[in-house]
Amino acid sequence: MTQEDSDDLPGPCVEECMVGMAHIRGRAAQMALRDKAYEMLEVHTTPSGLPGTRLSNVWLGDHAWRVQLLQHWNIRNFDPPEMFEPLVAALKRRGITHLCGTYVSAEGITSPTAVWHIPLEAALISSFFEAHRYGFHMLFPEDRSFAIHAPEDVRAAFAGPEAFLREALLPEFQGEAALADLKDYMDHDFGEGAFAEMLPHYAPFLLEG
Repeated sequence: MTQEDSDDLPGPCVEECMVGMAHIRGRAAQMALRDKAYEMLEVHTTPSGLPGTRLSNVWLGDHAWRVQLLQHWNIRNFDPPEMFEPLVAALKRRGITHLCGTYVSAEGITSPTAVWHIPLEAALISSFFEAHRYGFHMLFPEDRSFAIHAPEDVRAAFAGPEAFLREALLPEFQGEAALADLKDYMDHDFGEGAFAEMLPHYAPFLLEG
């Protein structure tokens, strides 16, 4: 096998958190999936002045998706198996067998980066986010029927059809109450107004309730 064919692509993450996960087989397959991920995203300037990625309003609107914003801390530390069990069950009911996970920095669009095969296990999904918490990252099924995008370890945007989100998220992670927790966290850690600065992009698509 030549280096060009190798599955061993770079992907900034904490490798020890990726036990039980492996790269999607084949460099070409990984690159095709990574490109599919970027089709759901847009590049923007973050508050730090650096480029970043976020879910595209065009994609959200064209697919009639809703969005639930959550603290990244929650998806890593709120008894993760309990949090992700509804998601796993909802995916299995739809015949999905695994998820794809990848680093999606705006600076990495033109260079090859790894796409991981994530088995449908709640603890492994949580570990993927722990492993990638220091960069922009994304989790999605190959049919792109939903996605979770996260900018570093600040927040995570769960996005998909409303009925799916209602099924895949625990009640305490749906609607305004979850948003209020995120606002308190962001304004405390990043300064008053940090939440308000981020919100307009997703406001037309937010899950109500």
